[in-house]
Amino acid sequence: MKLLVIYQYYKDRESPGHSSIYELTQYLAEQGHEVTVVSGETGYMQSTSTGLPWYRRLVRVENVGTVRVIRTFTYSEMHRGYLGRVLSFISFSLSCPLGILRAGQADVVLASSPPIVPVFVAWLVCKLKRMPFVLEVRDLWPASAVQMGILKSRALIGLMGWMESSLYNKANRIIVLTDGIRSDICSRGWSEEKVELVTCGVDFDRLYPDSSARQAMRDSLDWAGKTVVLYFGALGEANNIPVILRTAKRLEHHRDILFVLVGNGIKRRATELWLNESRISNIQMLPAVPKTSARDYICAADICLATLLDIPLFDGAIPTKLIDYMACAQPVLCGIRGEAQNIVEASGAGHTFEPDSDEELAARVLEMSTDVQGRRRMGAKGLAYVQERFSADDMRRHAESILFAASGCVPDKKSNGF
Repeated sequence: MKLLVIYQYYKDRESPGHSSIYELTQYLAEQGHEVTVVSGETGYMQSTSTGLPWYRRLVRVENVGTVRVIRTFTYSEMHRGYLGRVLSFISFSLSCPLGILRAGQADVVLASSPPIVPVFVAWLVCKLKRMPFVLEVRDLWPASAVQMGILKSRALIGLMGWMESSLYNKANRIIVLTDGIRSDICSRGWSEEKVELVTCGVDFDRLYPDSSARQAMRDSLDWAGKTVVLYFGALGEANNIPVILRTAKRLEHHRDILFVLVGNGIKRRATELWLNESRISNIQMLPAVPKTSARDYICAADICLATLLDIPLFDGAIPTKLIDYMACAQPVLCGIRGEAQNIVEASGAGHTFEPDSDEELAARVLEMSTDVQGRRRMGAKGLAYVQERFSADDMRRHAESILFAASGCVPDKKSNGF
């Protein structure tokens, strides 16, 4: 099967940010499929620059692992604010058709959204080339942007809503990451047979409890004698970082409790400014780190945080960080309603709190900071839960079967049942 993947933020696991698309493409290439990715030049969590003039960055071809990657010109300063993000989306929307044309004909195309505008443009090109199209929906747009207050123009909301509906209508299959997203799409009229659930999974050979990594990291960061409350991931508009900052402010006189933020995003600068102005000393900010280092930081913590804004659409969200925490047998505090809350409560992996309540979060942190045995029990329960339900290998095999069905190719029965 010849597969073309369109994803603006494609990076390997040595780069900060999501790696699920990278892992899927590497898996498919290992199964003997011919995989090409059309991507922008910068990652979701970290801006990068080649130093080349723009005309030499229009289309570049490289190999990332066993996958051919066609990178097209993209505005790289997406974390400087909303304008930077818009310019990044627009630049990739204009340049990605060049990459698709360079990629040649494919048996099936997998495009991941958001952002929705580049994906819509990519679909138009794929339609002209008569290539079957599978849409992966990682987040519902424009609804998420509207509920977060980012998108207010009625004209833009209407345009993006039309793009969303057109993509759902024309896609051969729709892959979603959570039950909540699937329910939302199906409730609006798209058939359950068309919408397939493929959740994020865990590679248990990379994320696991690691006592030696824990000690080494705590020693290197001078965390001895501290109860470390860790947030690991994007510092974006959706992530509700202010509730963590307010909680740290409430607990600033508890010198044995340290809040640590590891990551990058559009709200990092605002967070740094807040820390400088508030002058509190119980928050440590660290830069985004590669996925390969995630285990070290997570295992070095004592309590791990998962937070999102309190908006209805996030009832169907399952942040990757939540599953990663549980895979490392770490207790979690979850300020997210819906599916994420259900996972924490069903597994016994930690506690939940009202998404915007720094008072409740502070109380939970104090309670867990003195209960070492309780934290260990929660961590063990969380690990058992994800081992049973969130295997990355199972998810990739499911995604492969969906792509095969959409492509119309005849599976090779000599290889892994396909």
